[in-house]
Amino acid sequence: MLRNILRRKQQETLIYVQKWKKREGFNVSLKLTTVDGGVIDQYNFRVDTTDSQGIYVYTSLRPGTLATTISIAWATNIPPPNLSTTTTFTGTTPTPGPTTTAPKLPADCDEVEDKTSGIQTIYPDGSSPVNVYCDQKSAGAYTVIQSRGTATNITFDIPYANYSDWFGESGIGKNFWMGLDNMNALSKNGKSYSLQIDLCCGTELRAKQIYHNFKVDTKANQYKLTATADLPGIGLDYSSTVKDIGAPFATQLTYNLPKAKVECDQFEFYDDDTDVGPSVGYGGWWYGSCGNNLNGFMYPSTNLDCSVKKFDSTLLLGINMRITNGQANGGYDVELVSYDRVRMALFTFDSLNVDKTDSSFCG
Repeated sequence: MLRNILRRKQQETLIYVQKWKKREGFNVSLKLTTVDGGVIDQYNFRVDTTDSQGIYVYTSLRPGTLATTISIAWATNIPPPNLSTTTTFTGTTPTPGPTTTAPKLPADCDEVEDKTSGIQTIYPDGSSPVNVYCDQKSAGAYTVIQSRGTATNITFDIPYANYSDWFGESGIGKNFWMGLDNMNALSKNGKSYSLQIDLCCGTELRAKQIYHNFKVDTKANQYKLTATADLPGIGLDYSSTVKDIGAPFATQLTYNLPKAKVECDQFEFYDDDTDVGPSVGYGGWWYGSCGNNLNGFMYPSTNLDCSVKKFDSTLLLGINMRITNGQANGGYDVELVSYDRVRMALFTFDSLNVDKTDSSFCG
């Protein structure tokens, strides 16, 4: 793991690099600011490599302004693993020494030792660390696997392959994605997880949705989503011939099922009043109904108003999730509301103990 701060007269660059499992590569999170803290650019990218050293150049394209380019060089110095057994010698005959068993690493926020709310390191696959926000309640722990907010500014409009790993920054009001491979690892650890989705507009809680038996399938099966809705017909269970539940994960470039692309509002929405469209796909999601996308473009709210007002200039639908059943205005599957603070959090306690009125996350 490497942290490097480069200072210049007019700007500050913060680079955070985490080496990934099995020497398959690493993620880079970069934040470029002015000396007074103004954000110039912030983005994440992944370097897929098995080389022990090399140089990589990445360019962030910024519509309407100049691009930013970073060149990084890396080298690894990873020692060989320690043997799990020791050997002692008496004379010339070796005899096995005592074996030691390392303590089990926490897979989720239920298993961390520190039971205060905050950022904790967990190991969903048993070996690779991920920093997540743990929300500890009297009923049990929430493991936040995705969050959106205005406290940080990063893009979720990244290649499909990048969604396999974590990216972003954990914390309330920040933008974070745990990674589909980590979600799949939790799905296979023998626990039964429920999913809670909190939708906020500014500091106001607009909806809290619960899903049981949340699972994400393997990469080979396109990270298909499995869950059972507490309230049918809304959110992930909203249906427009198909639902997000049961759908594969996709981006605009990889989407081809379960509906034709021209039938998916996330990619083909038109403003009928102004005849502007179609919408531009943004971010990856389980596009089944095409009525939801919590990884969409961030529109900050204005005075607790989260309606999408700039579609005609951006062609972006925002961060949306169905909170009503049936088709929306104009017969579309999307509600033109973009929430500016959301989270997806897993828990294992009885969902009857969920406080449906708790809006502390929104604050």
